[in-house]
Order: sequence, then C-alpha cells, then structure tokens
Amino acid sequence: MRLVIIGGDAAGMSAASEARRRAPEAEIVVLEASRDVSYGACGLPYKLVPGADVEDLNIISAERFRTERALDVRLGHQVTSVDSAGKMVRGQADTGPFALSYDKLLIATGASAVRPAIDGLESLWGKGAYVLKTLQDGRELKAALKDKPRHAVVVGGGYIGLEATENLRKAGLEVTVVEALPSLVPFVPEAMRQRVMQEAASQGVSIRLDTKVVEVRRGASGRMVVGTTGGAIETDLVLVAVGVRPNVAFAKQAGISLGAGGAIAVDDMLRTSVEDIYAAGDCADAKHVVTGKSVWIPLALRANRAGKVAGQNMTGSRTTIPGIVGTAVFKFFDLEIARTGLSEQEAKEAGWDVVVATITSSTRAHYYPGGGKLFVSLVAERKTGKLLGGSMVGPEAAAHRVDSVAVALHAGLGAKELYAMDLAYAPPFGPSWSPLLIASSALMKAMKVD
Repeated sequence: MRLVIIGGDAAGMSAASEARRRAPEAEIVVLEASRDVSYGACGLPYKLVPGADVEDLNIISAERFRTERALDVRLGHQVTSVDSAGKMVRGQADTGPFALSYDKLLIATGASAVRPAIDGLESLWGKGAYVLKTLQDGRELKAALKDKPRHAVVVGGGYIGLEATENLRKAGLEVTVVEALPSLVPFVPEAMRQRVMQEAASQGVSIRLDTKVVEVRRGASGRMVVGTTGGAIETDLVLVAVGVRPNVAFAKQAGISLGAGGAIAVDDMLRTSVEDIYAAGDCADAKHVVTGKSVWIPLALRANRAGKVAGQNMTGSRTTIPGIVGTAVFKFFDLEIARTGLSEQEAKEAGWDVVVATITSSTRAHYYPGGGKLFVSLVAERKTGKLLGGSMVGPEAAAHRVDSVAVALHAGLGAKELYAMDLAYAPPFGPSWSPLLIASSALMKAMKVD
C-alpha cells in the first residue's frame, strides 16, 4: 500500500507519523514544495527580536523523519495536479516533472499568506515588503531587520499583525498599524477593544483604523512610501498581515468539493468528496460545535489533531474527529486576548436571540500584590441560557480561563451550569469568586434567572 501525503508541516507530518505507527509495512511518501518540514510557524513573530533564531522553530528535520520513521520525505516537490480517476499525482521537482501513483492520498497543503493586489506591491516582495507565514518568510524578514530599519508599517491588525507589532517594537522599530476595519479585535465587546487600543498607545504604537492601503512604492529617498486613504506614511519596512487563504488550487481542479472559506470540505473522518482522498490541516474545513455548520478556522491544534486522525483512517481505522469552537489566544505586549465560540455578532448572524454579559474583575485577590483587571464577556441564548461563546482581555489569566468556557461549549452547558462549577481559587490566581462565575451570574440576571 502506498500512502501519498501532499504537505510536510503540522497535519502532513502528524499523519505520516501516525500512519507509520499503524502500518509499518506501508510505503509512505511525503511531497513538500518547500525545503522545510515540521516547524512551529506560530512562533515566527517571537523570533523577530535581536538574538532570536528562526531556525529554533524547526521541530524534526526531513532527514530524521527518513531515518527514524522510515518516511520517504521529498523536498522541493510541488504538486500541480491530482488525477483521482487514475489515482496519480503530478508535479514539478528540482530534477524535473514527476508522477506518482497512490492508494490513499492526503492533501495537507495548509494555507498561504494573502498577498493583496495593492498598486506597486508585487515588485516589492522580499525587497521592503514581507509576509510572515512560513519559515522562509521568517528568514527573509529577519534578514531585512539586520539593516536596522527605524520604522515599520504593519498592514492588518489581526493575530499575526499584532504579535509582530509587539516584537518589532521590542526590536527597536517604531510601528504604525494600518487596519481597514473600524476597530481592532472586533470579536470582543467595545470596552475590551478600547483596552487593546490603550495598550497600543502605552507601548508607542500608532494605530490607524478604518484606513485602507492603496499603494506601496519606493520613494525618492529610497525609503518605502505606503499610500493610504488617510494619507501617506514613509517607512523602512512593510509587513503585510491581512490573513491567509487555503491552498486548494489542484484540489479544486480535481473536482474535490469545497466548504466554508473555500477550504476543502471533509466529513468527520476527514474524507473528501472523492474516494480515497483525505484532507487535513489549514486547507480543510471543520464542523463548528455550536452551530453545527462548516467553518474554516485555521489553528494549530486542529491541524495536528486532524493529521493524526487522517493517518489513522488512511490505514484502516474509522476514527471520527470532534468539532471545534475556534478557541484562540494571543499576546499583545502586556495583554492576553482570548476567545472561544461565537461573538455576539456571529451569534446574531447565526439566528440566535442572544444575551451578553460583560464584567470586569481582578486577576488576583485584592490584597495580593500585582495582577490587574480582567474583562470577561459571555454570550448565551436568551431563552435557554445555553452558552454560545466568550472572550477575555487582561494582563493575565485570560489564556487559561478561556479553556473553561471552551469546555462548557463542547459540553453544551448553560449559564446556570457554568455558575455551579467548582473552580480553583487561591489569592495569587484570582478572587474567591472566579471572574467566570461573576460573568455567568450576570448572564443569569440578564435573563431574569435565579
């Protein structure tokens, strides 16, 4: 049996390793377009500071996969087409065209950074303008930082944009963030958004909201000029972080059905619409636990978990993969920003009559030194009290408290059940009444539930 896996990062290598454990006799071939496999892409923003080495993000080398796990890992192999009828993949390698038959195929091609069609930008990639998605992207941006730029424009105020902003500031650059939306972190309530804006200001970051980039060019002085709807910004470096899109070109050409976000549609065993072809990771969709609908939320845990399940099912298992609730957290200077489930707006768009409770509590007991204020917001269905989502912003405690809300969402719990939970308490970690209990109590009061 020959298993072919297209893509050698989180999902692809998790699948290959799991398949090897379950099928020692199988031929397992991994086709990776780049020169890198199995690395921690989520750590890229944190390697922008002086002294940090991008290469530390490598987890297991291709050579180790070959020698320790007997995996046929082929670097520099770009797949261009899949013939599902003939069960063949074709592409281009450094040595020329290749064709490879398969018995089972996994598409684990991930997602790519969006490179928007902004006037002048195309000719500046790698020459003043950068993205930050792959290990090679990190190498190129680190090389640019060796020239000691004084100022950077970050286009996009999402997770990567804000994480990179923090670390560019720590690298000594002045930073201007240009965001097309009217607010940062739109998935949290207004009070939390303002807290994020205050943090940016306190760290010397300039934020331009409701502003679009219309041009990027090299000025007469040799510096970059970013033209926006709010005026021009002269800078030394431009980082574009406006999102990612799933890599599905040849899957679409092969007639494989697509789901939410244009990602490959899979069932709960990660099978695509074409027999013997699976998909996992950032190129594939998932089922949302709260709505029951197809969603595309590309995050690391899902990619690793999906790869493992795909590896099991490609070797004869019938393992099903759980749904997701979109739990995410990121750091922005001295703030933790976390979310899970649906925001108020998302819940309304999904058709629910919602009630929202937003409270401010302490991250530690009032008499214990340090800590700060933690904003907590919970969203529930008004009639039943069923929890639909939650978000948190604070200097500490948000990153792990959000997991309790995620567990509640997976279990289908309501505000009353969350309020009844026996949660941990000690003065260094919070008040005796956990912020989650206070927030769930507020939800119950808003619903007029005792």
